[in-house]
Amino acid sequence: MAICPTIVEGDRIRVSRVDGCGQPVYGECNNVVTDGIVSIKFTPEVEEGEERTTKNFAGRNCVSRAGCDTVKWWTVEIQWCNVNFAAFEMINSTYRLRRNDDGEVIGYYVSNKVDCSKGYAVETWAQVEGAADACTGEEGSGAWVYIPTPWITGGTPGEITIGGEDSITFTTTGRTRSGGKWGRGPYNVEIVNGVPAPLAVPLDGDEPMGFIVTTVPPPEMMCDCQETPRPVPDPADLFLEGVAGEDPRNSVRLRPDNHGLGPVTVNWGDGSPVQEVADLRTVEHRYTSDGPMTITVCDKQDPEVCATKTITVPLPADAPQLSVTATPTADYPYRVTAEATLPPQASGTATITWGDGRTTQVTVDPATGKATAVHDYALPNRYTVVMRRDDRTSYSARQVITVSAATPAAPTGVTTTASTATGLTVNWTWAQGAGPAATGFEISYRTPAGSGTWSDPQTAAAADRKKALTGLTADTEYEVRVVAVAGTAKSAAATGTGTTTASLAAAGKE
Repeated sequence: MAICPTIVEGDRIRVSRVDGCGQPVYGECNNVVTDGIVSIKFTPEVEEGEERTTKNFAGRNCVSRAGCDTVKWWTVEIQWCNVNFAAFEMINSTYRLRRNDDGEVIGYYVSNKVDCSKGYAVETWAQVEGAADACTGEEGSGAWVYIPTPWITGGTPGEITIGGEDSITFTTTGRTRSGGKWGRGPYNVEIVNGVPAPLAVPLDGDEPMGFIVTTVPPPEMMCDCQETPRPVPDPADLFLEGVAGEDPRNSVRLRPDNHGLGPVTVNWGDGSPVQEVADLRTVEHRYTSDGPMTITVCDKQDPEVCATKTITVPLPADAPQLSVTATPTADYPYRVTAEATLPPQASGTATITWGDGRTTQVTVDPATGKATAVHDYALPNRYTVVMRRDDRTSYSARQVITVSAATPAAPTGVTTTASTATGLTVNWTWAQGAGPAATGFEISYRTPAGSGTWSDPQTAAAADRKKALTGLTADTEYEVRVVAVAGTAKSAAATGTGTTTASLAAAGKE
């Protein structure tokens, strides 16, 4: 059931430090929770689509079409009513915090520099009404709209005015960036499997913002900065490939993606020493024996979190294999079936681009390394189908396939009966089978049978199974043929023979 909440008012925000890759920075003094803001505003910066216009000789528009608009970034403007020194320093890391003798933050020194190499995340909570079951269950204590903006840079300060009776406010402005590594995030923000947990569905690097209804209460507010906890990681993603030009291919290159959570340990599965490898660092290992090898990669800090991958030494080629064949049916005349094969060192998923603007992701069977995908084109044409490994998109396979207009099944059982001295009645049977439905039939004839010139075809309706031919020559053998038609496509021909009766004049002379 969909939830349609009514947003009542803003509650609080959390500002967290992120590094130059948009990855949360873990450890002490890396986030601040506060309600000391007047407002937070998200404004998209939109680039209008390019207008394309072509005029004819008379100066009138032949084609006039505007391209799609693009959101370049969102501007995030925060108006503060409390001076939160720790939050300001995270927003602009060139500011320098001042602490007193007791270690308490008492201010900061302003810099003229704006550091865009790193950044900060802002999570916003707003109270809502209308969320079902928000106040029931063990965790129910209300509902909020949770708005994560995981990577913002350029924390530019706004104008500060100190007047008389009016309150003093401060404004900071930044821009969202794409390509960050927030993922599920380090905090418990929604209920997953009955317990508070990080985001169940990670934010993609191209998603600069989210809006989620949650029943997990926002964090407690503190004026000073707090620890950003290192989450228990998911198993690392493993990217493997062989060494180009090596024969036999006994070396493997591994790049572990530990989701920004530090180094991993690698057990190559051949009895060699366990090796420590930095997150996202490529390491090479050469095997001295052949056969299946299971590589085990574990998080160094939480060694019970491991990922495994079984490869075969020598390694097969890194590129996938692709086979595409036409498999039309009665309902889908332009259907094709692709068989994808991935080497064991691949992650097991690949993306097929069909050449008509659509894509399909496939997951291979671990036992066979194969997967099939069915695709239906809208029109017959020649298409270039490309399959790329999801873990190494530089490895791909392609095939050009011609999708022809599907032909209907051929008629069968063509027979004739002499209706008059100058006429024949042609009969046939037809079943649709796996091809398209017939939209009609074409019937033609010739004499002598087997060598004459075919007449212009006469037509019959799709429901017809016989056709009367007239204007023929008496006492003559004819060959007739019947072709099923489906739009512009035609079936193979089915033929039969028949002889008209003798004329009455010829019968009287005898």
